[in-house]
Amino acid sequence: MHFKRHELKYYLNDTQTESLQYQLTQLMHLDQHCEERVGYRVRSLYFDSIDDECLYQKQSGFLHRKKIRLRTYGDTGQDTVKFEIKHKNGQLVRKDSVTLSRNEAEDICAGDYALLLQHENPVLNTIYATFMSRNYKPKVIVEYQRVALVLPFSNIRITFDKKLSSNINHLDLFSSVKDTMPVILEGKQVLEVKYDDFLPGYIKRVLSGVNTERMAISKYTLARRFHKVQKWEDN
Repeated sequence: MHFKRHELKYYLNDTQTESLQYQLTQLMHLDQHCEERVGYRVRSLYFDSIDDECLYQKQSGFLHRKKIRLRTYGDTGQDTVKFEIKHKNGQLVRKDSVTLSRNEAEDICAGDYALLLQHENPVLNTIYATFMSRNYKPKVIVEYQRVALVLPFSNIRITFDKKLSSNINHLDLFSSVKDTMPVILEGKQVLEVKYDDFLPGYIKRVLSGVNTERMAISKYTLARRFHKVQKWEDN
């Protein structure tokens, strides 16, 4: 498997986000889905095995690991969904993605995995084999607001993700009801820097002006840990 894309992640406070976002918007373009600097909603349903192998791989620091998710963008009324396998090898990533209809996604959420084979798609075939052999089930909804900036070369994409929230009890990917709980403290946001081959020097200089350290941030892991802590505190 060829890993080419770099992915770097950082925590930012509100002041850092405002400053960095302003500087980068002078140098980059807003993603076509962004409404000015408000951004758009991202909602994902993550799947994992009965013994949580994806969560374990991340928490144990495995160099090679994966996550499987259904993902929607924007409002809950859209007709298509992305089904993705995200492979990671250190800071390098590869994402294999297939577009499904909303009806298909709803059937998959209900446990009808056989329909994945109807597409005769290698990504969906891999997901099906993984789900059946490792007993994968829906585990958690993760939602956040994203502002994305892009450049037309080296597939450069920088995103600011805020208002991270999740739910493990109501796993309806298309629910219009606000039923998620905040995961990280108010005022803390996630910066992701993604590129294929290189970052230009002027982008590096702007990023280096922010007093923060690169961290191994996983929204899936944050959400699962949060609910485990909540369950322990409730008991």
